Amino acid sequence: MADKADIALELKPGKPLARKILLVAGEESGDIYAGRICAHLLRMVGGLKIEGIGGPRMRAAGAHTFYDISQMSSVGVASMLGRLRFFLGVLNELKAKIAEGEYDAVILIDYPDFNMRIAKAADRGGLPVFYYVCPQFWAWRRYRLQAVKKYVDLMLVVFPFEEEFYTKRRINARFIGHPILDELALKPAQGRENFRENLGVDKGRILLGLLPGSRVGEVSRMLPLMLSAVKIIRAHKAVNLVIACADSIDPDILARHIEESGEEAVIVENSSWEMMNACDYLICKSGTSTLQALLANTPMQIVYRSDNFSYLLARSLTHVKWAGLPNLLAKREIVPELIQWSMTPQNMASAALRYLNSPETGEKMRSELARLAASLGESGASARAAQSIINYLKKFQGL
Repeated sequence: MADKADIALELKPGKPLARKILLVAGEESGDIYAGRICAHLLRMVGGLKIEGIGGPRMRAAGAHTFYDISQMSSVGVASMLGRLRFFLGVLNELKAKIAEGEYDAVILIDYPDFNMRIAKAADRGGLPVFYYVCPQFWAWRRYRLQAVKKYVDLMLVVFPFEEEFYTKRRINARFIGHPILDELALKPAQGRENFRENLGVDKGRILLGLLPGSRVGEVSRMLPLMLSAVKIIRAHKAVNLVIACADSIDPDILARHIEESGEEAVIVENSSWEMMNACDYLICKSGTSTLQALLANTPMQIVYRSDNFSYLLARSLTHVKWAGLPNLLAKREIVPELIQWSMTPQNMASAALRYLNSPETGEKMRSELARLAASLGESGASARAAQSIINYLKKFQGL
């Protein structure tokens, strides 16, 4: 995919070229994308240093992190308020570093509640601000668009419709494709049948996968409900069960929930792509994992449950009908969604059994998922994002 030409918007003048960049990624998915763009930037720009908040992928790429994503994880307003002093301390520390002139540019990855405050501080410090894998401002809290327009120099967006959405509002945005395609392109080509065989799944046996999230709070809230749904499903269908363990989750946490449920399951670490590809059906927490499942072309249902206050607050600020990325991309429901109070064991089991008892339903969903996958563009988004940042900076000074 070729880089698009610069859109005709006035760019902020006088910003210096980056030799030291602050990068903030507060979640596991953000760390994956941070690692990729850091690797490209450090290879493209000699002498560049990158530091900030991230995880093992960012560190492996050569960046320095002074806070880990495991420290920044928080789900819902109640959880955030409980750790408010810590978050304010981190925020103030970064603001001080920016004010002291330690950085020449800032790259933000998702994590909007924290990162928009960093964007404001960076803009006040005269730094160029790049937002990569932008929050879904088109879906909820659109009042923040004025702040985005004021504080962010370039939005590097990952869905085709986002560029038009932002440019119509005179926000500098460029579609670079989704970096998740870069990860998919690098995955080892372990065959579906080999993976199933390694899990001990007999040929012809149904393999059901659970993806309960990358935060302890999410797992604690949703995995017991998912396991209760599995119990109902197993009363009607013989299925093997596999559960994805995110890098940020201690597998012992999953093991304890499995033991308490009395169900048999295999925990899979560091192989979520292979797991999704091997499964016949997924019960998938709303978020990036639904996009991964879409690309794996595996039928699924999308679920989520938060604390009631956070859910009611989020719903009051939402501008879209669906929560799951496949449905948002399709602009209609092609994947069942069970959100908040509708996420019950019986509802999850019923949705799964409707699919498992109807091959035609599964083929229809696979066809829809394949069509959506084709719309996401080609791999190479991370390199295009890095080059877009460099091109922006080159407008003002030569490397």
